[in-house]
Amino acid sequence: MKSPLVPPPGRVTHPGRTLLVLAPEFAEAPAAVGGYTVQAHANWPALADSVRTAAPSSVVLVRAPASEVSGLIRATPSVPVVAAVSFRDAGAAQVRTLLSAGVAEVVNVDVLPSMAGMVPTLRRAHARPLTRRMETGLPVWVPEEGRTLLRAAAETVVDLGGRAMFAGMFGVYERTVAEKCAELHLPPPRRLLGWARVLLALSLLEEAERTVMNVALVCGYRDNSSLKRAVENFSGGAALASIRDQSFASAFDGFLTELRELRYGTRRIPRAAPV
Repeated sequence: MKSPLVPPPGRVTHPGRTLLVLAPEFAEAPAAVGGYTVQAHANWPALADSVRTAAPSSVVLVRAPASEVSGLIRATPSVPVVAAVSFRDAGAAQVRTLLSAGVAEVVNVDVLPSMAGMVPTLRRAHARPLTRRMETGLPVWVPEEGRTLLRAAAETVVDLGGRAMFAGMFGVYERTVAEKCAELHLPPPRRLLGWARVLLALSLLEEAERTVMNVALVCGYRDNSSLKRAVENFSGGAALASIRDQSFASAFDGFLTELRELRYGTRRIPRAAPV
């Protein structure tokens, strides 16, 4: 199979996504928009408290100053933040500060004043913290098609999806995605999604306010034990005294090792648990 896999335009937004906003900033916020359930919070502390345990499929939309946005991202980097800015009033320095703080997207409210108009920007921000972190560490020899599949895998697990959703993102059959993964020397879809889910969980465990149970549930595991077994499985099978003994960096190194071994034909992929 030589044709490239390209996500079709206007993909359907999966249910279960939440948009977190400040009520004073969006006084006429609807109850839902573009497939997102809108949660409006009365003040900044209430918003920050909600984000601390929010699912990674959530998106935060704020008009707050860069200093507050930066603090929110430092505390909960796994939840993407979209900054709504008036380019007419804000200078280039303010926009650069927001981008440096790690916002997933910046939307110009002079051009897109309504929340409905911002939906495409919110969708682009989906899963950005995980995809950005994974792509930053990828070797240069991973081709663009491979990166597209990795981004899609990250978006799928953030939405608690499996192989059917993964293939559906490209509008193809599951076997077509499996063939493309083999062609590009990537793990088969089940294992690729398993890796993405473990990496998502480990990134969430870095956030001090999250409990292990919270991480397990928002990542689609049944409980703490299921999460721990998955991490052990993708970490070479060694037993962990605590789930927090494993780091994202260490697990990602294991993922890269697997990619290298697949590329050079020195690895047989073990069976992964269902995703």
